[in-house]
Amino acid sequence: MKRGTASILTCVLFLQVANATQAPLAGEPASFVFRGEGTVETFEPGAVLFTDRPFELAECPEWLKGKPFLKSGIDTPQNWTVSEPGILTVLAVIEPKQSSQMETLEKAGFIHIDEPGQFRLFGKDIGRIYQKQVQKGERFRFGKYVIATGFAKAGRQEEKPWSENSGERLYNGIVLPEEWPPQNIDISDRSPMPVPYLDHPPAVIPIDVGRQLFVDDFLIEKTEMKRTFHQAEKYAGNPVFKAESEEEKQGLNCVYLGHGGLGYDREAGLFKMVYTAGWRGPLSMATSHDMVHWEKPDFGDGRGNVLLPVGAEWKGPNTGTAGSDNSFWFDFDAANPSERFKFLTCWMHVPRERRPKGFNHSLQTSADGLNWSPAIPANTRAGDYCSFFYNPFRGVWVQSIKKGVRENDRGRSRFYTESPEFMKGGDWSDAAFWTAADSRDLPEPEGRYPGAGEPPELYSLNAVAYESLMVGMHYLHRGPHNDICKKGKFPKLTDLELGFSRDGFHWDRPSREGFIAGTRRDGDWDRAYLHGTTGVFVILNDRLIFPYTGFSGIAADGSRDMYAGASVGIATLRRDGFASMDAGQKTGTLTTRLVTFSGRHLFVNVDAPEGTLRAEVLDMDGNPVEPFTMAKSIPVSTDSTLEALSWDGGADLSALVGQPVRFRFELTNGSLYAFWVSKDETGRSDGYLGMGGPGYTGATDTVGRKALK
Repeated sequence: MKRGTASILTCVLFLQVANATQAPLAGEPASFVFRGEGTVETFEPGAVLFTDRPFELAECPEWLKGKPFLKSGIDTPQNWTVSEPGILTVLAVIEPKQSSQMETLEKAGFIHIDEPGQFRLFGKDIGRIYQKQVQKGERFRFGKYVIATGFAKAGRQEEKPWSENSGERLYNGIVLPEEWPPQNIDISDRSPMPVPYLDHPPAVIPIDVGRQLFVDDFLIEKTEMKRTFHQAEKYAGNPVFKAESEEEKQGLNCVYLGHGGLGYDREAGLFKMVYTAGWRGPLSMATSHDMVHWEKPDFGDGRGNVLLPVGAEWKGPNTGTAGSDNSFWFDFDAANPSERFKFLTCWMHVPRERRPKGFNHSLQTSADGLNWSPAIPANTRAGDYCSFFYNPFRGVWVQSIKKGVRENDRGRSRFYTESPEFMKGGDWSDAAFWTAADSRDLPEPEGRYPGAGEPPELYSLNAVAYESLMVGMHYLHRGPHNDICKKGKFPKLTDLELGFSRDGFHWDRPSREGFIAGTRRDGDWDRAYLHGTTGVFVILNDRLIFPYTGFSGIAADGSRDMYAGASVGIATLRRDGFASMDAGQKTGTLTTRLVTFSGRHLFVNVDAPEGTLRAEVLDMDGNPVEPFTMAKSIPVSTDSTLEALSWDGGADLSALVGQPVRFRFELTNGSLYAFWVSKDETGRSDGYLGMGGPGYTGATDTVGRKALK
């Protein structure tokens, strides 16, 4: 079956202008404004329906012939806001069912119009008409493959400046636009993703949630220090987890995170890792006290450490199946104990006879990882490497959806949808284009790796809340094409790079040097095709630990394959160590924007054993606040991820609670990573802890230095 005929999702939206027969609703045509590209043309047989496909309208109902229609890209999500009330008429493709918008339309209040029944849209696609009386201000978001026609007026929607947002106010003072998630990201623009809150920061920034990191200029009004971004340090004893069982060795000598999952179980006192045993084998679990030494639990019933088999059900009480690519979240603080484990799987690469009928992706929950709720299928097709994460700042589960984008050769890209309830997150029909590789992502240099030179693509995107922001692990695919790797029997290239977000959607990706990169060297365990994991990282003492998969391309018997020889290693980073503000022998200063807090004690993460750090508090007019002046600041010369600052005359800032102030830091011969105002002398940050770690009592840091050994 050819792509673009019955295999695609096609939904054609009409806005009626006349009550042609008794079947269609009577009323005037609606007007609307739309986002993105679009040109108005005439709806008639032979009209080319999309800007990026040559598909021509095959048949046209008489009462729609000659009406205007909005022509745009077939992959372009459509977003309309009704500007004048009227009749909204929608044509949905009937088959295939998994590509149809009929159910979505009916849930939105559209009714089926049997006039002219059904007709051929293009190729072999058959359409069905729906209608709804719409009111001014109503918004409609459909997935791709939609066309509006028969409208009174259609105009491009003017974007309101970010500074005029009137939507949800976040913990850090950022105000979101009313329409969320944003629908205005240009799918064809290869420029780096815009980050509007950096161009328009809040006038005053609350800093009660978490350590305040210097990964961008959000907190900085002015500085003389230089920012440095840091890469993770690979553990010298890597890999820490290798194929051992016969199934793992026979399955191309693979144990890999794809995406798998990671979390710290406080009750058990163990790190838990979910991985795939053998290439596209069963979903399995390993546990560790230190992220270096791993054991495989035995769940009984002859299943060993297997949580979910592939494409088949266990007989007896343990039910559930895994697909070919999996995303697993340890939700140890779930309000409902039956949802402590959350799971998204892809069925694309499972043989059809072992695949649930009509399933492409599906969601499930479990209390123990062994007994699972019935699977809920996602209602829209997507690529094979989707994942999800929790954004606790807004209380939403985010689906990170992989789709190919043809516009401007974006290739593998990510689409976004969110839901406050995980099991209601399977509606992907109106997922917003999110992000992709951009102009700053450079191709692999010619000669450094076989088949190098292809434009990079965004292979995946996982994220986790850390302290006061979201950290996103971006998987950058640098080629070569699968066919080249298959023929050459070597792994493709994916490197792991970071992005940071303070609103959960817009990603700032300031460093493109490879946070964790493959070695490219033949014979190395992590030569190429690196994968992170769902959850991204955990905390152990004052280090962040990132497990990652590397592929050597070499099977247990020495044979080669593009998907052979997968093992798991770890890379570590200093707590808060993504970026530092540095000063040399010449003293550097950094002044924050206006901030407010409810804590009492100022803490920093600083590396300056041969230097000094001091700080003062400034009022709104820039005047030092007694006694918290630079002259009275007691200098610190230390390397500490949790260090209190104080002044002659005291260290208690409670007299300044709720007042907009600035902090000014003076540093020589050192690096400043973060600052925060703690509620007490432990240095607790009340920020988020990635996927957790020993010594903490919950998802946020309420204990401070008590968690450090």
